[in-house]
Amino acid sequence: MHQHNVTEHNKKTRILIGVSGSVDIVLLPRYLQAIKAGIDCTITVLMTKSAETFIPATTIALFADRVISGEQPEDWPTDKPSRIVADHDIVAVMPATANTLASAATGGAPNRLTTIILAVNYPVLFFPVMGASMWDKPAVRRNVQQLKDDGYQVIEPVWHENFDVSLGRMVGHPSFPSTEDVVTMLRDNIGSLSTL
Repeated sequence: MHQHNVTEHNKKTRILIGVSGSVDIVLLPRYLQAIKAGIDCTITVLMTKSAETFIPATTIALFADRVISGEQPEDWPTDKPSRIVADHDIVAVMPATANTLASAATGGAPNRLTTIILAVNYPVLFFPVMGASMWDKPAVRRNVQQLKDDGYQVIEPVWHENFDVSLGRMVGHPSFPSTEDVVTMLRDNIGSLSTL
């Protein structure tokens, strides 16, 4: 399914980080810094409207080479999905919410991020983040399996203990793997691009 478009050995890998709305987006700057430190690359962050409700694009811009946000038609003239697809070599969706996984698994394209996921012919890695009860739902598990069957990589979340204010106690929560593991997964996929 995946073919590489254009990456020469002397060019930096162009990584697109797709960001959907989850509270774990507050961890993203640390991951962007680790990716920049561990991989010779440029990073573009594409934020969905829901992602911007958790953290402003201006904050993410401090850690990326470029940030694309906005879902209104006036936001698209220079950032059409086809242009974004052509300008990148790999996509990492982090955090990937249940909604984003469902849209991608069923071929839905309700926003620019899911439109791009449908249009690329290079590696897409999903890093799911959601509540434990959501992650265990049969519908979510089916969507994850469908994405894998379609050739996408869905990275199993790592369970972290977080304090749940509404429950007043610590609870297990699926989240991102370590920064080192994310960098390694991206590097492994970038290394395979030259063989495609």
